Amino acid sequence: MPNRSGSLSGWVAAAHLGPSLACTAFTALSGWAAARAQGGRGSRTAAFLASLAMALAQVSTGSLNDVADHRADLIHQPYKPIPRGQVTRPRVLVFALGTGAGSLLVAALAGRRALRVMALGLASGWTYDLWLRRTPLSWAPFAVGIGTVPLLGPAALGLPPVRPRLLMAMASLLGLALHLANGGPDAARDRAAGRRSLPVLLGVRRSRLGAHATLTGAAALSVLSSPGAARGWALRGAGAGLGLLSVDRVLLEAERRPGQYPFVLPVLAAGAIAGGWLVGAAGTGAGR
Repeated sequence: MPNRSGSLSGWVAAAHLGPSLACTAFTALSGWAAARAQGGRGSRTAAFLASLAMALAQVSTGSLNDVADHRADLIHQPYKPIPRGQVTRPRVLVFALGTGAGSLLVAALAGRRALRVMALGLASGWTYDLWLRRTPLSWAPFAVGIGTVPLLGPAALGLPPVRPRLLMAMASLLGLALHLANGGPDAARDRAAGRRSLPVLLGVRRSRLGAHATLTGAAALSVLSSPGAARGWALRGAGAGLGLLSVDRVLLEAERRPGQYPFVLPVLAAGAIAGGWLVGAAGTGAGR
């Protein structure tokens, strides 16, 4: 019999803290970059609210994913917290809805612009969980949702993002890559569960190659789009990201047990690429 309130490890697993922290850091860094490009303008309170809203939204999306997939997970991914009985599905559903509502409330405290960005990002995540993740359009919520992550911090501060068109293009590329990296290792199980997501259609190997190719393209874009002194930071970030991808390439799928999170290295690579580009872009102003 599972503990009615759930175990601490079960709640931590249901919250998907790794991806949540990564997106929160991306939000905070983008807000800092926008403020620095404007000469240090911006409220620390607003920056904190944006980061907290993003953290709550990501936790909501991750936990709702577990709720939506609980039946298939009983058969194909029994190591997850709901199938293992560490937490109950009704409680996780309440948790997902509560953190989602909390993200919108916190974003609203930071202003209407922040609320609009947060609403779009949360809607993308929930649409993925409840519908599109089972279809060939599974990539779209990732591209749109990740595309909103670096917009939230500047929106809360009332500032334009640094180089907004390039920033959104970069974020969308990273979103596509992370979707392939996240879904690829589960392609066989998802196919058995009757899903037809993009990683299922591509298969494990091609999803992994696609994720690496897209991240490599994002690294190249970060360097080529960075003028002058900013290119040094972009090169550092791209180099670190490509180094992490090199490590990921030598790890065989057979060496990874279920639940070992092969998503980690691509997330770190994406963070390095985005971080290097943003730090460099912060010194060039917010021009388009």
